[in-house]
Amino acid sequence: MKLPIRDQILWPLLGLLLVAVAANAIFSAWWLSTRHLGALDARQRQIIGVLEESSFPVSTNVLEKLRRLTGDELIVWDNTERRVLVATLPNEELTGLEFNEDSANDHDAKPLRKTIGGTDYLVRAGQMRGSPSHRLLILTLEDSIRKSSRDAIWPPLAVGLATILCSVPLTLLLSSSWARRIRTLEGHVETIAQGDFGLELSRGPIDDEFSRLVQSINSMSRQLSTMREQLIQGERTRLVAQLTAGIGHQLRNGIAGAKLAIQLHESRCQQGTDTSLIVARNQLALVEEEVQGLLSLGKRDSRPPSQIDLRQIIDSVRDLVSLTCDHKDIELNVELEETPLIVVGFPDRLRAAFLNLTLNAIDAAGPGGNVWLTSNSELEQCMLIFEDDGPGPPAELASKLFESFVTSKPEGIGLGLTVAVTVAQAHHGSLTWSRRLDRTRFEFTLPKSASFEQDRC
Repeated sequence: MKLPIRDQILWPLLGLLLVAVAANAIFSAWWLSTRHLGALDARQRQIIGVLEESSFPVSTNVLEKLRRLTGDELIVWDNTERRVLVATLPNEELTGLEFNEDSANDHDAKPLRKTIGGTDYLVRAGQMRGSPSHRLLILTLEDSIRKSSRDAIWPPLAVGLATILCSVPLTLLLSSSWARRIRTLEGHVETIAQGDFGLELSRGPIDDEFSRLVQSINSMSRQLSTMREQLIQGERTRLVAQLTAGIGHQLRNGIAGAKLAIQLHESRCQQGTDTSLIVARNQLALVEEEVQGLLSLGKRDSRPPSQIDLRQIIDSVRDLVSLTCDHKDIELNVELEETPLIVVGFPDRLRAAFLNLTLNAIDAAGPGGNVWLTSNSELEQCMLIFEDDGPGPPAELASKLFESFVTSKPEGIGLGLTVAVTVAQAHHGSLTWSRRLDRTRFEFTLPKSASFEQDRC
């Protein structure tokens, strides 16, 4: 059975509140009523005690003064003659009055109930001093006693009722507020469970358990979103690796055959300095490096890493792209530090990554543009910087440049930057990009020393 948490909180709390307030009001009313009756009983006993010990005659005047003082009617009863001697009541109301003398000397006896002149009284009796046959009767109106009891009971009952009337709406308001926040949280978690990680809830103005739970769920949503993107990217890389492995091998075989054909042509024609042949060999070498980069996706290198001077790799990249730069009238500026840039890694893969970054810069700069290759060596790492003065990537692609198949080129397939970032991560480094001073800047950072014992590239 579905039972909302609002009902789980509201009804037990309201029930407990009602029982507690009702019990407190009833107990207070009973206690005050008992105290009132006890005070009345004590007052009557006190009057009897005073008159029992008094030596003055109990006259009508004395009884009237006591009546005005206490509010009770008083009668002096002659037990021998069975008649009223003195009373504060009119004589016509005393007609036929009879009194049982058994309780006259019993101070612990409860008051008797008498109807005198059509009015109900509680009667307490006491013996008069010096007159054994005389009894003093104190008559208290039952209506007066009930009214006094009601007056004593009403305040705590009224306070209890007011407490309930104030507590019920407040409890409903609080439980509804909690239930609303829980329903919002439930809907948000359900949205996350369905795979939508983009929405984040507001923590609210109060720093309580709900807000901290919302913060934790928002953090979980962000982590799940990141993990999903990583899984998608990893799956893309795996599929790309499978796809390019077969195509790459075929291309590499074709490149090897083309290179062999050029060599045979050179040996037969003895024209090794022919410009067209130089361009052909250069283009084949360029294509071969790009194919090597594609083959490196998702592939573990069986060879051990070695120390590499990044200057030598950049020099080889410059040689590979120099003819392309000349053809497109692009000025390639290579400004590396004079000191060796030594890192540990795999030269073939690093060359493929640097070549892809350089070719991307050349394509972005366009005819007549400029490309800069610079370095920044620090104590623990080396940074190679690839810049161009092109317009930069479109805004809609800025956040996912390194994902597979993301490209703004009509003829591109979007794997160049994927190759570069994969190589950087495999060497425990990083690849980032930014737009500075009208230049697009890619920073390829590598640690000078890294361990490849557990996870070789």
